[in-house]
This record gives sequence, C-alpha cells and structure tokens, in this order.
Amino acid sequence: MSKTPKFDAALAEYFSKLELDPQGGQWRECRFSKEKFYVRPEDIEFYKSIRVPLPTLSPGERARRKFAFSNSYNLYKAPSSFSGKSIISQYPEGTPFPVYEHEVWGGDEWDPFIYARAWDPAQSFFSQIKSLMSAVPRPSLNQEGTMVKSEYCHNAANLKNCYLVFSSNDSEDCLYSVVSYAKNSVDMFAGVNCDTCYDCFEAYDSWKCFYSDFIKNCQESYFLYDCRGSSHCFGGVNLRNRKYVFFNEQLTREQYEEKLKGINMGDAKVVAEMRARFEELKKTAIHKPVHGERAVNSVGNFARNSTNCYQCFYPWECENLAYSVGLYKTRDSYDLVGGMGNERCYDSFPGMGNYGLKFSLDITGCQDLEYSQMMTNCHDCFGSIGLKNKSFCIFNEQFREDEYWLKVDEIKTAMLEAGEYGEFFPPELSPFPYPITEAMSYLGYDNAEVAARYGYRMDAPEKVEENRGEVVSVESLPTNIADVSEDIVEKTLIDISGKQFRIIPAELAFYKVYGIPLPRLHYSARLESLRKKLGPLTFTLHDRVCQKCGIGIQSAYPESDTRVVYCDSCYGEVVV
Repeated sequence: MSKTPKFDAALAEYFSKLELDPQGGQWRECRFSKEKFYVRPEDIEFYKSIRVPLPTLSPGERARRKFAFSNSYNLYKAPSSFSGKSIISQYPEGTPFPVYEHEVWGGDEWDPFIYARAWDPAQSFFSQIKSLMSAVPRPSLNQEGTMVKSEYCHNAANLKNCYLVFSSNDSEDCLYSVVSYAKNSVDMFAGVNCDTCYDCFEAYDSWKCFYSDFIKNCQESYFLYDCRGSSHCFGGVNLRNRKYVFFNEQLTREQYEEKLKGINMGDAKVVAEMRARFEELKKTAIHKPVHGERAVNSVGNFARNSTNCYQCFYPWECENLAYSVGLYKTRDSYDLVGGMGNERCYDSFPGMGNYGLKFSLDITGCQDLEYSQMMTNCHDCFGSIGLKNKSFCIFNEQFREDEYWLKVDEIKTAMLEAGEYGEFFPPELSPFPYPITEAMSYLGYDNAEVAARYGYRMDAPEKVEENRGEVVSVESLPTNIADVSEDIVEKTLIDISGKQFRIIPAELAFYKVYGIPLPRLHYSARLESLRKKLGPLTFTLHDRVCQKCGIGIQSAYPESDTRVVYCDSCYGEVVV
C-alpha cells in the first residue's frame, strides 16, 4: 500500500502524459543552458522506480548544482557563533547562518530541534527550507575519525601531521594535497598509497617520485607520464617495468647515474628546463581513449573495477550508476557527486553509507531522506537539517509515523504541482558564493559569468592575508634550495598573482632533504594546476578515430586535441 497515494497518483498522471520516441526515451532542452540532452529509456525506468519526474537540467548542469554546494579548497578565519573565538572555517566571515566549531557541532551542546518550524502550504517549499538553512548551525570543517595535528584540513578523515590537505583520508605528514593512504608527500592530487612524492597527479603505490602523472608502482623517478612498474627513470612516457631510462632512452646503470650527476634538481631554473623538455616528450605519448581499469560496459573517465556505469567520472568499485562523479562502492544510483557505500540514491551529494537518498547533502548512515542536509543515522525525514538518530521529521519537527506520511504526501504533491519537486536545491540556496565552491575547481564549471546567469551567488569575499615578518616577492627568492636560509619560514611570500603564502618548517625540511626548489606559486594555484589535469567533468566524450587502426572510438580528447590516441586494443599492443 502506498504511503503517499496523492503524490503517486499525480506522478502517474505526469508519466502518462510524456511523449516518448519509438525507443522509449525523450530529448529534452536544459532550462539553464538550453542544450539538448537525451533521457534514455533505462533512465526513464529508473526515475519511475524511485518515483521522481524527469530532470529539467542537463547532466552537466545537474552536477554543477551539487559542486556549488561544496567548498573543498578555501579556508577562512572567522568567529565561531558558539564561542566567539576565531576558528578555521570553510565559511567566510559574514556567512548568513551560525557556524560552530566542528567539534562542538558534532557533540551534544546544541539541539537542532529548537529550530523546528511547521510547513506552510501558502509558501514555496524552497523559501521555507531557506529559512531553516539560515537558522541551523553548520560545522566549521568536515573532519571524521582520528585527526592529529591536522587542524587546517577539510573534508578529511584520519590524518596525522597534515596541513592544507583536502578531501583526503588515512594519511600522514602530507601538505597541500588530495591523497589517500599517503605519507610524507607534498603537492599531490589523486595520490593513493604513495610515500615521499612531490607534484604528482594520479599516482598510485609509488615511492620517491617527483613531477609525474599517471604512474603506478614506480620508484625513485622524475618526470614520468603513464608509467608502471618503473624505477630509476628520469623523463619517460608509456614505460612498463623499466629502469635507467633517460627521456625514453634506455641507458645502463652507469650511464644513467652519470647523466644525473650533471642535473641539479634543487635549482628552480634547472627544474623549469627539465619540465619544458618533459612537456615536449609527452607530445609523443600514446593515450588510451579514456583513463581507467577494468571498467565493464561503462562510459566515462577514470573508472576502476566498475560495471554498468554510464557517463560517470571516478567510479571505483561501483555498479549500475549514471551521470555521477567521485564515488566508491556505490550502486544503483543516478546523479551523485562524492561519497562511498551508497545505494539507490538520486541527485545528491550523499556522504557515506546511505540508502534511498533524494536531493540531499552531507548525509551519513541514513535511509529514505529527501531534501535534507547534514544528517546522521536518520531515516524517513523530509526537509530537515542537522539531525542525529531521528526519524519522521519535517523541517526539524518531530511527527508520529502516520502523521509524517500524511504530511509528506501533502508536501510532495504540492511541490510536484508547483514544479518544485524532483531536483536538487536551487542555486540561490547554496551556502557558499560560487567563486569559492568546488564547481570553480574543475574545467567545464569554472565559468563564473555563466553560473551568475543561472542564479548562483557571486558575493565571494576577498581573503584578508596576515602579513607576518618580512614580505618578499617570490622573484627575489634564491633559485637553489641549498641557498635558502632557515628564516624563510618567518617571511610572507607574494607570488606573481599577488597572493600571499608562507613556507612552514615541515615544508622547508622536505624541500631541503629531497632537493626541491621553493615553490613560486600560492598553494591554491598549485592545486588548481593539478586539478585541471582531470580535464572537463561535463559528461561529454568525443567521437574520433584510433590513430593506428582507424576504427571509431569515444574519447575524453576531442579530435582537435593533438595528443596521440589509440583504441584500447592498439594501445595494449604498443604499450607493453
């Protein structure tokens, strides 16, 4: 028996009026971008099964909405609404809602039920949820598990001695990175199980690797691209189980060591020269159509050990997904951004361990929630924020189970009739100004002028930097790390864009030990440069032909891209 009979009847009428093509799908026009997008027959069956209407936004614009509700890489000093103390926060000062220390927010010193309010059928749902969002406190940072001396880290779990590390877990002694199970590494993005690495992107199971991208099981090497099982190499592309390679030339051990004697990698000018040479070498690299491993019947990029994933980016050990980004061990879901261990969820930024979420954000261990945020171990809640271990709540108000379903039926029916029900929170409700959100971090969504036209907030505050000690331009720094004195940690550096930053003692020690010149850019610019290597996350693959056998392929690289792209079969024959 249906718990929401009025809503189900209204939704059934909606589906009965859809005009589908002979295949059972429908072309639609995105109401934001006006681009055409196709809703596949299997998509429509999924929407029917979870009882939601068809989306009115393209896959890319649906993802933009969720990216715009997260700030992963910008931290601020702001007063706590709880204690009045200055705290490190993901929210800038002046945010129009209370922000508590994350330790306080996760404890029992406040009661989310005091913000409860009754649903008013005369007002729109989103105006009412906006009112609730403005009242309920939010945590300064998202930190889980055991965090030791890692106060300046966000969206993180189980870190020790880390600094400005984001979206990371189970790592130690890392700086300015996005990593998992990493140690003693700096300036990393998508580094997994790496130790003592620097300035690497998509690096796995590697040790003492520097300035390298797309590497796995590599050791003691510099400037590698798409290499595996290789060690003691300097400048290499498409290497497999190689040693003593210098810019793709095979040398003996003695020849290789002699070559390296004349290269001072502690000098910024030398690094720039080697990097330029490496960029030329990369032009000869052979690329697969997309990145990934063991992706069965899947379309997208960076998929690993996943099955039946359509237009997905970074699904790991996932099954039966569509239009989703950055998921681990998730199944039977559509339109998710981030999270792990989720099932049967839709159009959410889900968190972990959830079932049956719809249009929700930052949820942990919950079941059957809709339009809710920051909930833990709850079930059957609608339009609620900040609750723990609760059920049958609407706008943070407690109901009996029978009362709850009557009210939810009324609300959802009214929302469907008003055109409000069926998609994630609208842009104007984001708790962050668009310029500081995760959306601005990725190609395809970093177009602030476009986002402004769609209604996203643009009131980003200027960061106020604290000058401590002597202020010096990076252009005046010694080019050689050996010439850098210990008092550099007492100075404020200004990069070429005018951003101020500092070198912390642990960072300087790392550069000194491993012979790395001081960075010339603010950490945020360095991380941004690494993120851009992902390419656009806009759910678009391109038709082109394999440059070896000529068959048609779908690739992350458009035909105008000058990279050499082979089909999977030809790549496997050549890169061995």
